[in-house]
Amino acid sequence: MRSVTAWFKRYALQLIVLLIVVVAMYALYPNFRPEAAIERLIPLGVIAAGLAVTMIAGEFDLSIASMAALAGAITVALSGLGLVVSLLIAIVVCTLLGIVQGWAIAKLGINSLVFTVGTLVLLRGLTWLVCGGLSISVEDIAASDIFSGKFLFLSPLSTIAILILIALGVFLARTRWGRELYALGSSRHEAIAAGVRYKRGMVIAFGISAGCGAVGGALTSAVSGSAAPTALEPMLVLGIAAALVGGISIAGGRGTMVNVFLGFAIISVLASGLAAMGSKAFVAQLFTGIFLLLIVLAEYVIQRVSERHRRTRTKRVLEEQQELAAV
Repeated sequence: MRSVTAWFKRYALQLIVLLIVVVAMYALYPNFRPEAAIERLIPLGVIAAGLAVTMIAGEFDLSIASMAALAGAITVALSGLGLVVSLLIAIVVCTLLGIVQGWAIAKLGINSLVFTVGTLVLLRGLTWLVCGGLSISVEDIAASDIFSGKFLFLSPLSTIAILILIALGVFLARTRWGRELYALGSSRHEAIAAGVRYKRGMVIAFGISAGCGAVGGALTSAVSGSAAPTALEPMLVLGIAAALVGGISIAGGRGTMVNVFLGFAIISVLASGLAAMGSKAFVAQLFTGIFLLLIVLAEYVIQRVSERHRRTRTKRVLEEQQELAAV
């Protein structure tokens, strides 16, 4: 019972915000279907999970949306080999590119924000080359039908997304490599002094980020049967917003895949609800920004209050110890 209470306290803010958003959408639009909203933005959840891993490690991968677009282009371009085969090839290629990127960041000592700005442009350029500067489509449109079925109430896309979040959650919480990412994000110099291998951490973090981006982009193109050089550009900003709204710390060292899921749910329900009501895209972006600012401010206030209570308790304990020592 105590563990359940602790769990709710840990995610209380995001759970409350999600409940408010869902209730508000139903109040404003009674025909709103939250499950349809989440289904349409499944790639966002996977991309946000990849971003979260690098953020937990104290880094930032700005190239993930371009990586997703490249994976989608490779999937469609090689669809003649079979859609599933081309999808797997795209994921493997992009994951390897992410591993190389992580290795280069660690080896050269370049700030990941600066480095991934460059790879963001580079990967988008590669996507233009793969697409030939135009939107491309698979030859056999019926090939994407394998992604249209459902198991119980879950589609193949939502099943894959849930499995990825669970796998990453277990990896971060239960494996040595996952715990090392938290250590690198929360206290890097101390972690390295304690024997944590920085280069290995960067390779793992950016490999996972690229893999998640590739899964999101490849699945999007596999389902739609098409890819475009400018595809998935908004996913970078939305993915960052989902991670931050969910409670992933931009300073590193804090957050779980539960945070990612809650942030993704909040952003997708909000965006899809406003779209269903006929709102313009910029209105959804405006509300997303407002929610992001409110949650960041709320977390800041909660953290300051918690620190004040902690200092007060510590001071009280020290005073009691001094009184006992005096007696």
